[in-house]
Amino acid sequence: VIISGKMRAQRAKAMKFRQGYLISTGEPKKHYIDEAVRHVAMRQGMIGIKVKIMMSHDPEGKMGPKMMLPDNITVHEPKEEVQVMQPVPEDEGYGGYGGYEAPAEEEQ
Repeated sequence: VIISGKMRAQRAKAMKFRQGYLISTGEPKKHYIDEAVRHVAMRQGMIGIKVKIMMSHDPEGKMGPKMMLPDNITVHEPKEEVQVMQPVPEDEGYGGYGGYEAPAEEEQ
């Protein structure tokens, strides 16, 4: 809600009152924001009142827009991981060697 004009003093002012979540840009603004402007003639001068209301999502489309906000995030449960264990042949070991063998000592 924005109220602007001469409220109590000679100089015009604008007062803003905000509460909650209000989107202001993009395509969803056309569907989600309901806006109204009225001008009131007072004894001291004109006062302007601007009201913006964000409607909530309604799947049926009766009390609000049918389309969902694009920033809506759905978190799914993670899939269970299946651990795959491949058997290693005993004669090969790692790298194709038959295991670790100590180097042979040289004879003199």
